Amino acid sequence: MDESRNQHVVARRRWWAVGITLAVPVVLAVSQPWVGHATGPVQSAFTPITPVRALDSRNTPSMHLSPGHETDVWQVTGASIPSGATAVVLNLTVTDTNATTFLTLWPDLQPQPGTSNLNVLAGKTTSTAVVVGLSAGGAIDIFNAAGSANIILDYFGYYAAVIPGGPTGPTGATGPTGPTGPSGGPTGPTGPTGATGPTGATGPTGATGPVGATGPTGARGATGADGATGASGATGSTGPTGPTGPTGASGATGATGTIATSGTTGVAVTGVHEVIGTGVVGTAVTLSGGAVFTTAASYVCYGSDTTSSAALLFTYASGTAFTPANGGAGDAVKFVCIGN
Repeated sequence: MDESRNQHVVARRRWWAVGITLAVPVVLAVSQPWVGHATGPVQSAFTPITPVRALDSRNTPSMHLSPGHETDVWQVTGASIPSGATAVVLNLTVTDTNATTFLTLWPDLQPQPGTSNLNVLAGKTTSTAVVVGLSAGGAIDIFNAAGSANIILDYFGYYAAVIPGGPTGPTGATGPTGPTGPSGGPTGPTGPTGATGPTGATGPTGATGPVGATGPTGARGATGADGATGASGATGSTGPTGPTGPTGASGATGATGTIATSGTTGVAVTGVHEVIGTGVVGTAVTLSGGAVFTTAASYVCYGSDTTSSAALLFTYASGTAFTPANGGAGDAVKFVCIGN
């Protein structure tokens, strides 16, 4: 197992300080390409694995988080996670705490971020799903803010860089343009324009005659009386409303897209997919469409109670329904399910 291997290769660095600062927990979604360690943009793809318990410090005293502030270095790549992985997807559980604390996970040899992955109350057992980047050597750092605690790491997938396609070949050269053909024969000369003849003289304008007198306007005749208004005709009856035409048939629903997945050897795994969402403790979640799994045993779910620190359990009724349990009744939960 990864746990026994790390007993020989894990180096421990401890920093002692006074006080404790609680930070907001950060849980990264696992449904998008993500770069674990790189100096430039690198597209990565998620590969699910059969869940494996990589560390239980209750059985590994060297990884027990003793009182005070400390940072442990944990080697991830090896037996379960291949060399070259950029990030690991795991479930982090903290138990046996004797003080309120928080834990932060980040790539080894990089500065510690000012965030936390999990906040824990004294005496409580708490867990959450975490995506954490890996160093070039495949290791992570684990920081415990205060007190004594045991940690459990369960791996269920990793990200690795996607190999891009080959370059496009060069475009061939354009051939030369042929010569322009000769123009037609010369245009003949234009003949001479004839002389313009002389303009004749303009004759005199005759005198304007006098305007005659305007005759008188005749008297206006009387207006005759208006005739009586005729009776209005009856309004015709309204005809019946014609029937409504039938609604056209709806087009077929397009197929749901899938997330590229592969096994630990890099071979594509047909049918494997993941589902993320929210629910309520004690209330069944029903899947539909492309989210449906084959059977109740063909997938597994992980999640966290957003209201309390209780560790969640999931009961699986079928490939289309499961119920979050063990938290506070009615508490809101976030979950991710992986399987086929």
